[in-house]
Amino acid sequence: MARATGNTVVDARQERDLKKALGSVWVRFSGSLEDQYIHHSIRRARKLIGRSLYVLIALFLVVTVPVLVLVDDPGLAGWRWFGFWPLVGALVLLFLAVKVDALTRWVSTLVGLALMVALAGTLLGAIRLADTFLGQVAAFETVYVLIIGFSILRLPPTRTLFWCLGSLVLALTLALVLGWSVQPASLLLFYGFPLVVCALNGYMLDASARHSYANNLLLAKESDRLRQWRDNADREARRQRLLNEFMAHIAGNPRVSVLLDQALAFMIEHTPAVAGAAWRLADDGLHQEASRGLDAVARGRRHLPREGLLAGALDSEGDVTVRHDVPAGYLDLETGHSRMRPGQVLFVTVRQGDDEPLGILELAALTPFDDDARALLESLAPSLAYALVAAMGREDYMRRHRQAG
Repeated sequence: MARATGNTVVDARQERDLKKALGSVWVRFSGSLEDQYIHHSIRRARKLIGRSLYVLIALFLVVTVPVLVLVDDPGLAGWRWFGFWPLVGALVLLFLAVKVDALTRWVSTLVGLALMVALAGTLLGAIRLADTFLGQVAAFETVYVLIIGFSILRLPPTRTLFWCLGSLVLALTLALVLGWSVQPASLLLFYGFPLVVCALNGYMLDASARHSYANNLLLAKESDRLRQWRDNADREARRQRLLNEFMAHIAGNPRVSVLLDQALAFMIEHTPAVAGAAWRLADDGLHQEASRGLDAVARGRRHLPREGLLAGALDSEGDVTVRHDVPAGYLDLETGHSRMRPGQVLFVTVRQGDDEPLGILELAALTPFDDDARALLESLAPSLAYALVAAMGREDYMRRHRQAG
């Protein structure tokens, strides 16, 4: 599912685990899928923050500007230190996280630090300015930051909870060092309860996102499977069509040399091959019956003993054999006034069933033969074998008829 989940590949075991996990409330991914989901959620968080950053800035201004303009309180200077500048710093960190591409790998850390700085500041403001209007403003800001952290920033909830608890530890440590009075009941009211509620909401949102991610993985897997089936069906239809064309191409009871020349021409036309030769196997060795695109030296090899590369291909088990390391001077290609060494040579052994080979075709190409080309040649070999048996039988009959007078 490259489009929806970033090139994530799901194997059969992971697919079974995903189907089982979808029946549970909390989807836990197995193996590398969990890490891939974390990366996915961080990319999603970066995208969401990029879309909502200016909305967060506008919300910050709506809350803070009226306080700065309308409130005339001796504690306003202290509130600026805890309820204004930390939020400015958090917004700057968010801006760097989503707008500077060089910091993409540090998105999770920057967003977490922004959340921690904002919460630590508003907590200190609520503790320092307790029982005042500006202290209530700082407490409300704390709740707003918690809501934004779990509902808008959308980092993995466990990481968000870690940064939130880190900000609480930092704020309480500074308050105790500075000798400020901490009211547990107030702290529980404006931070403890909101943190629990926001964390539960964050985990619920993450559970929904995990279900969607798992469903997308399974849908992509099924889509890939259907695409593969369609490709296989199209490949099989093309192979059958070419087989029918090949049968029509070699039809008409031609002589052996004509039959092999027609077969060679068809194979060169429908594969990466650019040249080749066709050999008939006899008791005294191999006889070249047809050739196309070869240089004069290769064409001049009219009779060869059963040895070398051709013998190795004839003795192999499969109908198609590929030779990557082509010896120098073997089956060179003729291109204008120059000779070119082929990059790959493929041998198609013509045999009827498991009997002794009847002949062999060698195809030379500048580029490798792909799997489709090999599969096509393997499907053509049996049909060519039947036609070659018939052609050789006719020639043998005509030869014996002439000899009989």
